Amino acid sequence: MGMCASSSDKGLGAIQNDITEAVEQQYMLDDGVSNLVEIHISCEDLPNTDLLSKSDPIAVVSISKKGAWVEVGRTEMIKDNLSPKFVKPVLIKYLFEEKQFMKIDLYDVDDEAHINDLSRHDFLGQAEFILGNIFKEKAQTLKLALKHNKRAKNGFAILQAEQHKARLSSNVVKMMIEGNGLKSTGSLFYKLLRSKDGSDKEFIPVYQSETCKSDSGKHKFRMLRMGTATLFKDDENKPLQIELYEYKRNGTHVLKGFHQFTFRECLDSFKWTIDSGEVRMKNVEVEKRPAFLDYVFGGINISLAVAIDFTGSNRSPLDPLSLHYYDPNANQYIRAIHSVGSILQEYDTDKNIPVLGFGASLPYISKISHCFALNGNIFAPEVHTIDGVLGAYQKNLSKLKFSGPTNFAHIIKYIGDMASFYVSNNMPYNYFVLLLLTDGIISDFEETVDEIVRCSDLPLSIIIVGVGNEDFSDMDKLDGDVHPLFSSKLNKPMSRDIVQFVPFKKFAHDPEELAKQTLKELPKQLVDYMTKTKINPISHYMAGAPYASSEVPAFFQSRQVALQSSLGSGASPEAVKMLLQTGFPCEDLESFRIALSTGYTNTLIAQS
Repeated sequence: MGMCASSSDKGLGAIQNDITEAVEQQYMLDDGVSNLVEIHISCEDLPNTDLLSKSDPIAVVSISKKGAWVEVGRTEMIKDNLSPKFVKPVLIKYLFEEKQFMKIDLYDVDDEAHINDLSRHDFLGQAEFILGNIFKEKAQTLKLALKHNKRAKNGFAILQAEQHKARLSSNVVKMMIEGNGLKSTGSLFYKLLRSKDGSDKEFIPVYQSETCKSDSGKHKFRMLRMGTATLFKDDENKPLQIELYEYKRNGTHVLKGFHQFTFRECLDSFKWTIDSGEVRMKNVEVEKRPAFLDYVFGGINISLAVAIDFTGSNRSPLDPLSLHYYDPNANQYIRAIHSVGSILQEYDTDKNIPVLGFGASLPYISKISHCFALNGNIFAPEVHTIDGVLGAYQKNLSKLKFSGPTNFAHIIKYIGDMASFYVSNNMPYNYFVLLLLTDGIISDFEETVDEIVRCSDLPLSIIIVGVGNEDFSDMDKLDGDVHPLFSSKLNKPMSRDIVQFVPFKKFAHDPEELAKQTLKELPKQLVDYMTKTKINPISHYMAGAPYASSEVPAFFQSRQVALQSSLGSGASPEAVKMLLQTGFPCEDLESFRIALSTGYTNTLIAQS
């Protein structure tokens, strides 16, 4: 398009944006969290309510919104058919972070002239379902028995889910932007802007680079990676604009010039002459990037683990003011676990959930543990479903001696090791989510940062829910949305964002919104990991596929062998074997030796 301008006037460059050096924009995908799903409907053995012919069925699908049913779509009517296969699908916006309660109603159309008035037609039957449950079924097909309060047999509705393709793609643009011979007394950065409604006058900023200093006359910016939907709305001919700035610490950055172009021009080799120098876009390519729903349809297994804070700042569970006081309607730990966990467990193949605690002394062991199994066996710490998690929590409240400090690193390392084991054993279609609930200020911040940075290369996301009214400023730092975490121990930054922090009190009166805010970053984090490691979604769900969680016992067995080796020859093999069979809640060597010498009895609940 060739429209250029340049200026050294500081007035044009007075842009009050705070530039954070070395912070690069993440992928910005318009469809990262929500996706459109087509529900294809067929039925079997519907009741016949017509006297001289067969029923003329139509299906109506509704979603629950704030206690009321809202219609989202309906099929066409099919005449004289008790086992219809409807052609028209129902389109639904799928939201991973919400539990979407749905229902399907079948009617026999009696008055075609008033087909939209359901009160004029015979009701055939109804079934309720959760949208997310369809995705865990083989071939994403759910068969539901229809119910009617006056008939026992009402036939079946068969729902088959399919990803709706008529949407913006989730492909990613990759390119290098480089300046040669540009005049600058300091650092430069650039912005990319997208045309608003095709105009060449109004532009919307979509990307801002890091600052870059000249190196032998060249400015080499980091590789740009951005969703095509964000950059040019999948229209390669949509006008774009690049603006080049000289960075000023006080925020009055100087606009050196701008240039309008299209992405199509980038594919054909792009060069912009400015300041007796030039800006080039090189190595331009479009990377096909799967969407989160592609992995859901492929049968990805999301394994949930729960970690609960039992430090002394929570106060005694017998105290009505304690955050652990057992009142299911008021206890923030219970409400957060139920709100978030009930959604995540639907994507867990076996629904076996490791439930861990930290910051307490265990029965018969005076030493404080920063990672123990709430069922009493760290080598088999899983309970079944969220109900099992809440049951283990309730039964052990009175058995633990709350203490401190508030350390996260041990818990994160344990779950990170589990994720690493899956990677090492070529189990690529497993992704782990650690739900960590805490009431206080973190005590081992640097060690926790080290573990988060390590885990950013693993299939793991960490959700931290802050309960109570403490200062959670350090949690915002762990979130890493603005300033990516850097590990001094590993001498590297986090490779991707894996932490989401949400304060419970902000959403205490709206459990649905709590779950939504807590889980909203997870789909993107999962896709980021899968694409970064070049793991493509599989085409369809197959029984016995490599994402099954059969390797979990092998992981725990390997940990048990490691502990036995660390004990050395001084411990009685028989005593060690007996203690392991009884079940021991933590991996701490000193605690294990104490238990061997004192005749430890496991009083925590047994593995169910």
